[in-house]
Amino acid sequence: METAQSIYSRLKSADNKILWAFAQELYAANKKLDKVKEKTKTVKESIINLKDKEGLRTTVLEHLFAESAKGNAQASDKLARIAGLAEDKQDIIIEVVNYKPQKAKKSKPKK
Repeated sequence: METAQSIYSRLKSADNKILWAFAQELYAANKKLDKVKEKTKTVKESIINLKDKEGLRTTVLEHLFAESAKGNAQASDKLARIAGLAEDKQDIIIEVVNYKPQKAKKSKPKK
């Protein structure tokens, strides 16, 4: 591995072709580093303490919020329900009211 001083010296005396190659190499290294950071984050998040209910609730809410921000409608709906933003369910009572009761028909005696 080169030292910072040797890299600086190489860059100072480099032409555009070498600078472009260095920029591509730096970009590839940063991209690999981002992938490693993402994997580390995923591994760190996968370690969940099920006994810590408050921490677990916070993690779930953060996840739902992140998914909701991405446009996930199911996550938005679930987040709204958990946060108590959903409308209260109401029982509908239907009562039949007959304002004109029918008169009982008398049957005619048969002859």
